[in-house]
Amino acid sequence: MAADKDALLKELRDQQDRIRRQMTELDALIRQNQAEVDKMSQREMSVSSRRRDMEVNFERYEKVDIKNFYTSAQEVQTRVQMMRSQVEQLQTKQQLLREQQDTLQKLIQSLDEVSVVAETTISNLPQVDPQEQIAAIIQAQEKERLRISLQMHDGPAQSMSNLVLRAEICERFLDHDTNQARSEMASLKTAINTVLQDTRRFIFDLRPMTLDDLGLLPTLKRYGQEFGDKNGIEINLMAQGLESRLPSHYEVTIFRFVQEALNNVQRHANASHVRIILEADPSKIQIAIEDDGAGFHVAETLNDPTGKRNMGIASLRQQAEVLLRGQMGIESTVGRGTRVVAVVPAP
Repeated sequence: MAADKDALLKELRDQQDRIRRQMTELDALIRQNQAEVDKMSQREMSVSSRRRDMEVNFERYEKVDIKNFYTSAQEVQTRVQMMRSQVEQLQTKQQLLREQQDTLQKLIQSLDEVSVVAETTISNLPQVDPQEQIAAIIQAQEKERLRISLQMHDGPAQSMSNLVLRAEICERFLDHDTNQARSEMASLKTAINTVLQDTRRFIFDLRPMTLDDLGLLPTLKRYGQEFGDKNGIEINLMAQGLESRLPSHYEVTIFRFVQEALNNVQRHANASHVRIILEADPSKIQIAIEDDGAGFHVAETLNDPTGKRNMGIASLRQQAEVLLRGQMGIESTVGRGTRVVAVVPAP
């Protein structure tokens, strides 16, 4: 038994050293990326200042300069958002490593305090595999980057290009038909306001500011309301035991879990009603998303060899089981809806 205990202690300390080295590398990477974010943010401020000058002195700029400026501005904004997302992902990995290190330290202290460790106790000790978890997080990070770039290309980038073209049309009418120019300007103003609202929604999806300011429940309530209005789905949020704030990485991950589940409902379920249920007690937090949609064959989808049909499920599992070390399950019946449930340990 003593030999087993010594071997286990050595293995745990080796894992602790590996995690310590990974944290040192992450610290350097976070500082480097944060410096890049700060630099890009300064450039973004400069772009915003030039845009204000352009808006005030529109007639001083050539059409090609305007178009090139908006293309450059879009690239800067996209870069800043992607870099901030990358820093956020790195900080999440850093928090995960800290928690693993704390767990290892507690195990080592417990083993140091006892003279004999039962074999059953040894076999039940939690297994920590940071390399596998980090790989899964990086994979999820790359998938998120792809999603952001596609949304930027199909959303704000296209809309801004359209605004530039409409502005050119207004400019042509100014010399020939002032009434038509006024009409086009009014239409352009409406289009700009629409783009602004779409961009704000896009930013909210990337990182809701209310998550930091107000917390998880107000953010989910607002997101559910806007998501339901946009997609014609009635969404009800019910929560119990979450009167106080959760740690930041818990709130972010739970929000992303619910967001991914709602996106899956919108893409596949053809549902009219969704319930989001959050229940917390001192030992665990349960998150459930229930819909009245078409349902599906769970086993068939999970066993899809191409992986295309279960990408959303894989993302949900990464958030619940990898990031928060919980468990996730799905219940679904064709024609009777789907229920996605995650149970994670309380912080």
